[in-house]
Amino acid sequence: MKKYIKSIILATFSVILVTGCQSELDHFNENPNSPISTTPTLLLSAMEVSTFSTHTAGLIRTSNIFDQHLAGTSVGQLGDIQRYIVSEQDINNEWNTLYGTTLISGHILSRDFAKSYPYYNGIGQILTAINLGYATDLWGDVPYDEAFKADQGNKTPKYNTQQEIYHRLQMILDEAIENLEKPVSGNISVPNTDDYIFNGDIKKWIQIAYVLKARYSLRLTQVDANAAQKALDYITASGISSNSDDANTFFPGTSNGLNQWYAFENSRANYLKTGAYFVNSLKNSNDPRLTFSIALNKPKYPLTPTYIGNVPEDLDTTSSSYIGSAYASPTSAIGIVTYAEAKFIEAEAKFRMGQDAKPALTAAITASILKITGNAPSSGFLTTATTTVDLSTIIQQKYLALFLTMEPYNDYRRTGFPVLVPNQNSNTKAIPVRLPTPSDERQYNPNATVVSNVTTNVWWDKN
Repeated sequence: MKKYIKSIILATFSVILVTGCQSELDHFNENPNSPISTTPTLLLSAMEVSTFSTHTAGLIRTSNIFDQHLAGTSVGQLGDIQRYIVSEQDINNEWNTLYGTTLISGHILSRDFAKSYPYYNGIGQILTAINLGYATDLWGDVPYDEAFKADQGNKTPKYNTQQEIYHRLQMILDEAIENLEKPVSGNISVPNTDDYIFNGDIKKWIQIAYVLKARYSLRLTQVDANAAQKALDYITASGISSNSDDANTFFPGTSNGLNQWYAFENSRANYLKTGAYFVNSLKNSNDPRLTFSIALNKPKYPLTPTYIGNVPEDLDTTSSSYIGSAYASPTSAIGIVTYAEAKFIEAEAKFRMGQDAKPALTAAITASILKITGNAPSSGFLTTATTTVDLSTIIQQKYLALFLTMEPYNDYRRTGFPVLVPNQNSNTKAIPVRLPTPSDERQYNPNATVVSNVTTNVWWDKN
């Protein structure tokens, strides 16, 4: 089994094999009294690789189409997403990757290895929080407390409410920080190169845990009057200080380790384009990230290539721009939790509390541009970008910076910014605010919270 799992971890850098490994990882639960069937290093690597997959695949594609960073075309199935048609069958694979690969691996780390490997367990808990956050932010109520008790005969777990899940997220991250603050001597072995994100740098993982606590606190601005203060406290405690502290995906660029945005375009050319709102926002502000974030389009001769995205109603134009080289080269790393995000959280929290948010906003924009272009922005650009410091400006700048993550979609639902015009040729004429319950859950779990209407708000979204 160990040898086979090692081969899975190496292979799961490819989109197809990430999905394929799911059933094997399910077998980890067959004998809970025999932890020798796997090791902390294999579980951690599996969790990171499947997190990279989730962070650069279907859930992010869908949320970025909804918030108009991207646009699906009629060439493939993403045209339906562009028209806000999401069937319950469409998202089974994404659900199963989260629960059947990533979260189950984190559960086993905590169940079998917590006492002797607190560093592995702590990192696994942070990865659990990231992926459980993806699940609840898109589906609302999801299983957690009973999710991994199949070995005890419970194959139909009850769902936790989203409010409960948000409480669990903070608890998981608190436990992670506690584990990671233990002495090295309390570990039989510690993470090293099996940690593809930080190579075992525990200090950086603690920083990420605090930023996640801030992320999840700020998410609750509509349901918790103290959300901004909590977020600011966690950012202050994090100590995150530069882009070198970012938690990024890792793709080595080998045949089984290609950046998935690159691989997607190679295997499914013209299924996906960039959205006009995002492209035009960069163009209209002379944003230095434009040429790195957006690829030149491919017009018919003799037209000159330029940067152009598809409007929501346009499913047929395939000569428009795809994602740029900063995000879609064979080895491009995509930020999962970043210093730029931390500074945007700080800026919003300070604005909500009536404090001076401009320094944090300036730092956030600077960090993003430096990360994407390799150069700091000009003082003139920063002055223009921060002329007005209000919630609309902060969220708009965050929208530009956190391309190809789920955070702008979450912010849109939470704040109403940026102000987007839905696809007027869609059935709903309203941007979806969730995903439907996967068909596997509806059919086989009588305890599932079943929601089919994609315009039904999740608990924290009161807009």
